[in-house]
Amino acid sequence: MKTYTQILIAAFIALLTSTLASAGEEGSRSKSFSVSKGGTIEVSTSRGDIRISPWEKNEVSIVVEGLDDEDLDNVKMTQNGNTVRVSYRSRWDDGSGHVRFAISVPSQFNLDMNTSGGDLEVKGGLTGKIDGSTSGGDIKLGNVFGGPVEVTTSGGDISTGKIEGDGSLKTAGGDIHVGSVNGSLSVNTSGGNIQVETVTKSLDAKTAGGDIVIGDVGGEAHVSTSGGDVNVGKVSGKASLSTAGGDIELKGASGKVNARTSGGDVKLQNITGAIDAKTAGGEVDAELIPSGKGGSRLSSSGGDVRLSIDENSKATIEATIRLDGWGSRKSRYIVKSEFPKDSYETDEEADEIRAVYKLNGGGELIELSTSNSNIEIHKLRH
Repeated sequence: MKTYTQILIAAFIALLTSTLASAGEEGSRSKSFSVSKGGTIEVSTSRGDIRISPWEKNEVSIVVEGLDDEDLDNVKMTQNGNTVRVSYRSRWDDGSGHVRFAISVPSQFNLDMNTSGGDLEVKGGLTGKIDGSTSGGDIKLGNVFGGPVEVTTSGGDISTGKIEGDGSLKTAGGDIHVGSVNGSLSVNTSGGNIQVETVTKSLDAKTAGGDIVIGDVGGEAHVSTSGGDVNVGKVSGKASLSTAGGDIELKGASGKVNARTSGGDVKLQNITGAIDAKTAGGEVDAELIPSGKGGSRLSSSGGDVRLSIDENSKATIEATIRLDGWGSRKSRYIVKSEFPKDSYETDEEADEIRAVYKLNGGGELIELSTSNSNIEIHKLRH
């Protein structure tokens, strides 16, 4: 009797174990649709990674993995004309398991992707529009031809290859790396670095906590960070650069340049136009060819200011050194220039050294100022 009871118990345990194992087994489901180039695939899922692979077939192939059979029944795959729709809503929304949507589409196709908890990836090259969002993953795109590209993530990195069109990329907590962009670009992160190879039109780049490195920009550039360095190539237009805690370097611009930093150096090269540059704790070094359309100002609260200016320019340069504690400081700091001075005075009552230089009879005003540091004015070497 005892042996029979033990056999029944063992059989029950085995059956229960088998049932539980079966319940936990992951399956897959696949489906294909005939389409033509230029169509759209829309993917919306409560969780899981979405990976898109372009190919040369006029077909959309979908494979869903990482769900049990009951969950797979909640995956809907339909077609309406040249639009394919894929949707999934988890029964429990517990985020367990690793759900994957592997989808192949024609190389000329539009993508609309949304997941509440996974990565977005587009492999290879795609000609079309990309619209994607994830609440908790990385976004990785290959080369995109046609565009535009608009992607967002609440908690991951964004990286792309070349974008032939406009782009808008946003993350609340990661780095952004972008290849060359043949169009306008907007990139924004609340906590990471930004790197962009080149942009043919306008650029808007912002981060609340990282470095920004940008190549050449074919239009206006607006770049800001609250906690890092800013390094930009040549800008064919106006440039606005700011950081609350790092250095600024610009390799060229044709237009008005605004540069602000609360804790670093400012270096501006090959600027044709006007400059408004200020640092609260570093040096300012600028090369300027005035355009005759506006004055310039270079200011530091505690570092040297150096201006290299085209000797053929018609400009009036006013240089001021403010001194704290006149005494022995008056002989320590000077305004040094390769141009003849029109006036040079040391004002003991105002605790200032002031100098004026009129190039080629004078012209638009250029103001240079610093505290307890030197000012240098040089002829620009081309």
